[in-house]
Amino acid sequence: MTAVVIAALLFEFTMLWTIGVGVYMLALREFTGLWFLVGGYALACVPWAFGLLIATGQFWRSLTHALWIGAVYGLVGFLFLDKILGAL
Repeated sequence: MTAVVIAALLFEFTMLWTIGVGVYMLALREFTGLWFLVGGYALACVPWAFGLLIATGQFWRSLTHALWIGAVYGLVGFLFLDKILGAL
């Protein structure tokens, strides 16, 4: 669990930056912002996928759970970005 948390924190700032830029670009009707959203979502899923794969050893179960966890993690990180930066 500690390795998963450390890996998630390493991806945190890059994930939030890509999601934020993607939302900003979509607000300006630049549809290349979708690539930033996809990249941020992938960054949100990667640490959880590896952590779950190491913990359970089941590839497909780890991948499907990481997709849900990554969606929640990316959304919460983006919505509470000001609180996260205030805590640091």
